[in-house]
Amino acid sequence: METPREIPVYAFIKRELKNQIESGELAEGTRLASEHELARQYNVSRNPTRQAMRDLELGGYIVRSPGRGSFVAPKAQWQKPLRVEGWRTVALACPEFECHYTRSVVRRFNQTAADKGFHTMFYFLRFSHETEFEFLANMRNSGVEGVAFWLQHAAEKTLDLLRKFQKSGYPFVLVDRYVRGFQTDFVVTDNEDIAYQLTKALVRRKHKNIAYITSGLDNTAAEDRFSGYRRALKEAAILFNVDLMGIFGSSGGSPASVVSRIMAYRSRPTAFLCADDGIAANLLDELAELGFDVPGDVQVALVDDNELTEALGIPMISAVQAGDEMGRQSAEILLERIESPQRTVQQRFLKAELRVHAQVSREAAPEERRIQTSAGETA
Repeated sequence: METPREIPVYAFIKRELKNQIESGELAEGTRLASEHELARQYNVSRNPTRQAMRDLELGGYIVRSPGRGSFVAPKAQWQKPLRVEGWRTVALACPEFECHYTRSVVRRFNQTAADKGFHTMFYFLRFSHETEFEFLANMRNSGVEGVAFWLQHAAEKTLDLLRKFQKSGYPFVLVDRYVRGFQTDFVVTDNEDIAYQLTKALVRRKHKNIAYITSGLDNTAAEDRFSGYRRALKEAAILFNVDLMGIFGSSGGSPASVVSRIMAYRSRPTAFLCADDGIAANLLDELAELGFDVPGDVQVALVDDNELTEALGIPMISAVQAGDEMGRQSAEILLERIESPQRTVQQRFLKAELRVHAQVSREAAPEERRIQTSAGETA
């Protein structure tokens, strides 16, 4: 069996054995393979297997008997290192804390959990496939009663682990992103509707060449926003033009190269839809460098969770996610799942607030100054 390069070999072997014990694949009293047998199984020397077995013994997962071997210890002996004495504890894990939207989610989640008598442990981490799996695998026996988290990598190995969570009754809620076809609790933004409404707002202003900029299509939030953009174009009888799509980052190119390519197109765009405000900030810099004015030459619409439009004072069309509501609902669903493990799966799509800022009319009719959407009215 090959071991991943992201973590030490002994840690990988320890994690594999620990997961088998916690999932019940290795029942209490089961005899484990010897250090020599494990070394042969993982194609390593005995040093990593010896360290892994020592750590499992220190954690109370196994007992070792000279001359007889190593055996799975009773569950009552397993360590629960993260429990906070006197409190029931849940966890919330997200990639970052700098974003205004994320802070809103975190703040309201914490408040809601505290109101119900729960302490929240926060983790702000960007995971690789392996480290995300390892983090979630460690949650179940940590003393934390349930976890809400941004799923950063929908790897099949991680999804299998989450299915085991469901089977064993360990509560979790997906936040911000979901997995198609996976019947589990989640609270996410209706991202398809966000991009649909923003694109429609641009179409109302007589735009036909609307470019789309994203940082990738590697999660449901990104995929759904792209789908909403395509749906609005189709309804307006505007053909999707791949030449007016750009991807910032390693898979697409630098902001400068992407924007230059799109603006050099023979039918250059008169408007851009940006998947998020970080992309919009880069776009504005590149448009200014090329000598284009916003909104005079090009109008911009964006998902704006960091109040970029207010900070820059540039008239743009924006949508803002309901961070407070996402934090409240994800906490409530998690706590309800803890109290009632067999309850019906809850899957929530939250509407965003669409805002049209001053001087973004571009031939819009007077009645279009206020756009009614399923999310509410503009300011």
